[in-house]
Amino acid sequence: MANPISPALDALAGELALGVLEGEARAVALRQVVQSQEFAASVIGWQQRLEPLFHAYAEVPPPDVWQAIEARLDVLIARRQVRQVRFWKGTSFLTGSLAASLAAVMILSPAEQRSTAVPQPAAAPAVFAQLAGGKDALIAAGLDTGKGQLKVRAVVLPASALVPELWVIPRDGVPRSLGLINPQGTSLVTLTPEQRQLVAEGAVLAISLELADGAPHDAPSSTPIATGTITSL
Repeated sequence: MANPISPALDALAGELALGVLEGEARAVALRQVVQSQEFAASVIGWQQRLEPLFHAYAEVPPPDVWQAIEARLDVLIARRQVRQVRFWKGTSFLTGSLAASLAAVMILSPAEQRSTAVPQPAAAPAVFAQLAGGKDALIAAGLDTGKGQLKVRAVVLPASALVPELWVIPRDGVPRSLGLINPQGTSLVTLTPEQRQLVAEGAVLAISLELADGAPHDAPSSTPIATGTITSL
């Protein structure tokens, strides 16, 4: 049976579940999720207790949000990039900071810790991404920058006769295939030097369902089922 964490760590887990942490405080909490099973369990516990509150209010999307976003994008990037953003926008913003917290739990097998203060872990993925698409798709990815390997954990994927294919979408907006991944469990993707340049902070990782024949493909055949932006810890 796992030892309970300290009240300070439990409060930090609650703040992470609520999505109120920012900057270095959020990075410290996410590293703690990766390192400590007890802390990760506390985050999930907070999420389960808070979830009924989320359903107590009807969701009312603000008007013309996409029009406002696209107006800014037209100023900042070229038309080709805007078209790519429109293509992916159906799944790009399906999750919030809570999904990021839960996905981080699945990146690596966490080492058990017993501490009464917030520790500073010695090792954690330098770069990670959480890919989500509603309740049917949740994937976590951690990059070992030294080895150039991407560890991808399929937490939840919809049942399908097709197979999941991993894509990276850099700033030019053009998807590049990183190959097929396992629909269950963990996949280890060894990146080429060219791919390592693309898998960088700010780029997007995506999962689409494809035929196994002909992989890796030149482009996705359908809208991705999950996407997530690459961030650094």
